[in-house]
Amino acid sequence: MPTLVDKSGNIAYFGHLSWGDFFDWLVTFCLGGIIALFTVSLGGVRADTHLVLLPLFALLLSLHGIWLAVDGEAQKRLSHVPFFFAPFIALAVINVNWLSPTPWLGRMELVYGLEAFIFFWVLVNNVRTRAHLWALVVVALIPAAYGLLIGFFQFFQNPDKIADSLANHSINLSGDFLGQATGSFADPNSFAVLLLVLLPVFLIGGAVPRLPGILRLMCLYVALVFLIALVMTQLYWPLFVMVPIIIVIPYLCFQKWKPRVILPILAAVLLLCSVVLLTFLHPKFQKSYVKAISSDGDAVRLVLWNGASQLIQESPILGVGGGAFSTAFEQHPDITFEAFAQTPHNDYLLLLTEYGIVGFVLLSLPVFWIFRTSVKRWRATHARLRLKNRKGNIMPPEKFFLTVGLSGLMAFALCAFFSFVFYVPSLLLYGVLFLAILVKTSMNRLMKISSSGGARLLYALSAFVFAFVLYAHAAPMLESQALELQTRQRMEHLIEQRVHISGNTQLLKNVILKYEDAVFLDPDNVDAWIGLSAAHCQRFYQAPADFAEIGAAAVAAGKRATELGNEYALAWSQLGNAYSFSGEIELARESLTRALELAPNNSQTLYYWAAFLSHFPESRVEALRYVETALEVNPNNVAARRLQQKLLIL
Repeated sequence: MPTLVDKSGNIAYFGHLSWGDFFDWLVTFCLGGIIALFTVSLGGVRADTHLVLLPLFALLLSLHGIWLAVDGEAQKRLSHVPFFFAPFIALAVINVNWLSPTPWLGRMELVYGLEAFIFFWVLVNNVRTRAHLWALVVVALIPAAYGLLIGFFQFFQNPDKIADSLANHSINLSGDFLGQATGSFADPNSFAVLLLVLLPVFLIGGAVPRLPGILRLMCLYVALVFLIALVMTQLYWPLFVMVPIIIVIPYLCFQKWKPRVILPILAAVLLLCSVVLLTFLHPKFQKSYVKAISSDGDAVRLVLWNGASQLIQESPILGVGGGAFSTAFEQHPDITFEAFAQTPHNDYLLLLTEYGIVGFVLLSLPVFWIFRTSVKRWRATHARLRLKNRKGNIMPPEKFFLTVGLSGLMAFALCAFFSFVFYVPSLLLYGVLFLAILVKTSMNRLMKISSSGGARLLYALSAFVFAFVLYAHAAPMLESQALELQTRQRMEHLIEQRVHISGNTQLLKNVILKYEDAVFLDPDNVDAWIGLSAAHCQRFYQAPADFAEIGAAAVAAGKRATELGNEYALAWSQLGNAYSFSGEIELARESLTRALELAPNNSQTLYYWAAFLSHFPESRVEALRYVETALEVNPNNVAARRLQQKLLIL
C-alpha cells in the first residue's frame, strides 16, 4: 500500500518529516504572508495599517527561534551576510537619536529598517530548499493580481476605488490621482514600482526553458497584462526603467547574440511607438502628458532633486538627520516649494540627504558586494542542462533564481532613482526578497551554531526577546503617529465646518482627548504636542472668558513641542499662536520670529507671522506683504488667501 512517507522519511514537496522542516514551512508562509498583507493594505504606509501588521514580525522571529531550537540538523550554519548591514543600522540609531532634529520622524524610518533587516535575516537563514523558495516566490507574486484587479477597475469603472487600509476609518483617494490606476497603494507611483519590480520575473519565466510550456505561456500573458496596467497608471517615468529592463532581460535569458540584440530593439521600438500613439490619440493620455511635463507632474522631480542636492552639499558627511528631509527642505532659506515634500522622489538622494556619504557607503557597499558576487556566480553557472527523461535543455534552478534575483534587484534599484521605495514597506520588502535570493543562491553560510541544546535554546530565547522589544517599542509609537494623523484630519474638518465656534462642544473635547492619548503613547511625538496646543487654542472661540486657563494649557503643550523640536519651525509657530491667545504679545512675537528665522520661505510660517501682525493697525501693510509672499510660495494656502482678502477690505 503506497504511503505519503518514503523509506527515508521524506514527503513529496514537503521534505523531511521533522519538526524542523515543519517550522521552516511555517516561517516560509509567514514571510509570504507579511509581504502579501503589506502589499494589499496600501503598502503599509499608514501608521494605523502598519500597527495592525506589526505583530507578524514578532511572530516571524519567534518561529525562526523555535525552528532553530527543534531542528535536528547536527551542524547548523547561519549566514554571515546580514551582519554586513549592522554598521549602517548602528549609524542610523545614533543619527536618529542624537543628530536628527526630528527624531520622532526618524524612528519611523528605524522601524522600517529593522523590519527589513529581520525579513532579510530570517529569509537567508530559513527557506532551506528550492520547494520553500518556490512557495515564497509564488506567494509574493499573488498580491500583484489583487492590485491589477483594482487598477483595471479604477481605470475603467470607478476612479474612486481604493484598497483596504485595515484602518477603522475610511480613506479617500487623492483628487490628483483620479482616473489613474493606483492598484492596492492609492498612489500610481508605488503601483508602477510594484509592476516594474515583478515584471522581470514573468518575462524570465516565459523566456527561459525552465517551467512547463503552459506555465511559460501564462508568464508571458501576465507580463503583457503588467505592461497594460503600467500604461493605465498614466505615468511617463517608468519608461526610463522599462528600457534598461528590456535590454538586460534578453542578455540574461538567451545564449545566442541574435535574440540578445534583436529582441531589445524590437521591444524598445514597439514600446515607444505605443506610448506615442496613446499620447496623441487618447484624451486621458494627452492630459497625463501635459501634466507630466508640468511642475505638478513628473517634472516636479527636478525641483526636488535640486533642493536635495543643496541639502547634501551643506551636510555631506553625516546628513541632516534621519527623518529630517521634509523639515530641512521646507525650512531651507533658498528653497521654495508649494507642496509638502516628504521625499525627493529619489531614494539615493534621500539616503545622502539624511545619512550623508557615510550612511550611503555603509548601506550601498554590502548591496554592491552581493550583486557583484552574484554576477560572478551567474557567469560561472551552466546556462543549460540536459535531463535524461526530458527533451531539450533547461536552465538549472540555481541559474534561474540568480537570473530572477539579479533582474529584480536591478529593476528595484532603477525604481529607487525615480520614486520612493524606502517609505513604502511592502516595496522595500520586495527589494529585500530579491537581495536575499541572491545571497541564498550564491553564498555559503559560514556561521556555525553549536549542536548543543543549550546554545540553540539561548538563540531561541534571544529571538523571543528581540521580538518582544521590537513590538513593545514600535507599537506605542505607531499608535501615537496614527492617532495624531487621524485627529489632525478631524480637527481640520471641524475648523472647516466652523464646528469649533458654534457647533457641538463635545467634538472638540474628543479631539483634545485623542491628542492627549497620542502624547501619552509617545511623549516624544512633537506633532502630537503641536496638535494638542492648537486644539486648546480652538477652545477660545467656545469660551472666551476662560482665555487664561485655555492659554496656559496651549502654552504648556507648545513649550513641550519646542523643547523636543528646537529646530522645528512649526512648533515655534504654534507656541507663538498659544502666547497670542493667552495675551502674552511679546512672547508671541519672539516665538513667531524664531519660526520665521528657521523657515523664511515656508508658506505656513509666513502666514502665521502675517496673521499676528494683522492684529495691529500700524502693521497691516507689513502683514499684507507677508501674506502675499506666503501665497507666492503656495497659491493653494486657503487660510492665507482668506487673510489677504480680510486685509484688503480693511
